[in-house]
Amino acid sequence: MKPRTRRIINFALIIGTLAIVLIIGITDQDIGSAMDALRGLGLQWALLCLACYMGFVAMDAASIHFFLRNQGCRLSFGYVFYVSIVGQYYSNITPGASGGQPMQIYYLHERGIPTGVATSALVVRFISFQAMLSVIGTVMWIAYGPFIAEHLGGNIWILIVGYTYNTLMITLLIVIVLRRSVINWLVNLVVKIGSRLRLIKQPESTQQRWLHAASTFHDSLQLIIHKPGQLAVQFLLGGAQLVFLMSVIWFVYCGLGLSGMTWGQLTSLSVMEYLSAAYAPLPGASGATEGVFSLYFNSVFPGGNLLAALLLWRFFTYYFSLILGAVTVTVGGIRSGKTLREVARMGDESVDRSGRMM
Repeated sequence: MKPRTRRIINFALIIGTLAIVLIIGITDQDIGSAMDALRGLGLQWALLCLACYMGFVAMDAASIHFFLRNQGCRLSFGYVFYVSIVGQYYSNITPGASGGQPMQIYYLHERGIPTGVATSALVVRFISFQAMLSVIGTVMWIAYGPFIAEHLGGNIWILIVGYTYNTLMITLLIVIVLRRSVINWLVNLVVKIGSRLRLIKQPESTQQRWLHAASTFHDSLQLIIHKPGQLAVQFLLGGAQLVFLMSVIWFVYCGLGLSGMTWGQLTSLSVMEYLSAAYAPLPGASGATEGVFSLYFNSVFPGGNLLAALLLWRFFTYYFSLILGAVTVTVGGIRSGKTLREVARMGDESVDRSGRMM
């Protein structure tokens, strides 16, 4: 399948999911109530939701910037923040969030960051975030267990599957990145398969280049592994990043004029929702996210408030990143001398790489 076709399909899934949500709302006669609720949302609550999302991106950038600085790589925080926005955008338009990291590595490499070091920065960021997701998820599950069970009822298995998947994947990734032999084996395997499928035209030179990058990647990881203080900062940044994103639901709740539940209760449900839906292999976990949200928050947002809450929450945690990312990528590409066609081609290549990974 051509990259452009795959990109169109991904966007169609995203738009189609939103359309289905709206159609269901109309069918259930909640659309009128939802529109009334949306119109009543105060500007201050919308700004707080936006601030949470931007805090989420800022913590992402801070993690990458902190790692690179301690590796002796000097980049401005503003540029790394730009790279984070770009990464979020491409992650959200590709299945399984697989397109963001290749594009971030590309943009960092453009500023002289070795591929292995850039990859290490993203792996450390990813591990710290996912590890804190498991830790905070565990703490909140213990603290708010009865509350969570009450809202999920017989669907608790969804959370168990998501929690188990996340824990196993992060454990497996840690084992892989700590073993140089495993990384080299994976490089050799990918090159061998790519050569047989005629995706790699020069297997020997490609293998040497990738093994060199893998060596740089492993060496840069070893530098931070032996510095507990730096690791602690990474985990703190990962935890802060998660809290920013999960807090959006609290401000949506307050903005709709509802009360009776605490920040901890709603944040715990948001964390569990993230654990339950994040592994869906679709752009932005479209479809799964909306469905799981309805299961978790059906009794939190009664009537038309559920549809309004879903639309607001999804906008501030997902659709806004698409708008911001599209503008950022386009403006950044033009400022660097690229044409709109070249910017689009870069996006196609990212989608193509993610498609081969899926």
